[in-house]
Amino acid sequence: MGHDKSRSSVSVGTVDWNDPHLSSLLEKADSWRLENRSSLPPQEVQIHINTDWGTVSTISKPALMVAKNETTMVLVTRFPVPLGERLRIDSQRDDGAHIAWGKVVEGREGHRAEDHEHGLFLNWLRLD
Repeated sequence: MGHDKSRSSVSVGTVDWNDPHLSSLLEKADSWRLENRSSLPPQEVQIHINTDWGTVSTISKPALMVAKNETTMVLVTRFPVPLGERLRIDSQRDDGAHIAWGKVVEGREGHRAEDHEHGLFLNWLRLD
């Protein structure tokens, strides 16, 4: 399977990389940080973190679930959750309480202005 690709016969034109308009646009785009959070309204959840597996000590903290599919969940918290941490997530649905389990696979500070203003962190979980 080769990676050599022949050039298209359709010309897209020449690009003047020194054009001030193009330079200005590229500079603006360099600072963009896209975050594709779900368009669904955030749902308040309660997360449970084991602080010591030996004594089974658990703390509960509020969080917002901002995205979820069958394998992944994105939570917003006011504190960083360590990578690899296994969480229990309790939420309320129309049909009653729901419990999910997941492992934090990625986490970072939020990029949005309101994230910085409120000290928010985004945490991606792989659901069990």
